[in-house]
Amino acid sequence: MKTSAKALAIASTLFVSATAHAQSFDAGYPKGYVGADAMAWTLDFEGIDESYDSVGLRLVAGMKLDEYLAVEFHGATGGSDDIYGLDVELDYLVGGFLKGIVPLSDNARLFGLLGYSEVKLTASGFGLNESGRDDDVSFGAGAEVDVTDTLAISADVTRYLSQADYDLDAYSIGLRYRF
Repeated sequence: MKTSAKALAIASTLFVSATAHAQSFDAGYPKGYVGADAMAWTLDFEGIDESYDSVGLRLVAGMKLDEYLAVEFHGATGGSDDIYGLDVELDYLVGGFLKGIVPLSDNARLFGLLGYSEVKLTASGFGLNESGRDDDVSFGAGAEVDVTDTLAISADVTRYLSQADYDLDAYSIGLRYRF
């Protein structure tokens, strides 16, 4: 079931991306970009008053297809937090997104993200050492401001996982280099 949902999400993203790109072709596109972010993540469990919070590193690579649409990939790792002797560590996070862009001016933009992510976490303590992976539809929103012609500051909030008993959110700020 999850495999068919993944395939449907990937196929839909590629179809929408190709259709939108074909309708709005501009000779200056596509444009690639890469970036690095400080990513503060929060893992909230249902029924627990406290949340696991830490900071990791997120790398971003993308392709801007036109002024309003991009395809973006996230990879992140790092950070752990301990609550009452149980430590949770972010082993990795990977995700692919369709990025809708709303230009505010020549050097500032708002954006929305919709995609799919996989996350691996490890919990340890009290004689326990368990790792688990989960995947889900992901979404987020953010803003970018150009510093130079090729460098921008970017910030976003993204919900990578939204499960019945827990959510994983990230708040990121970093730099984007366009080429």
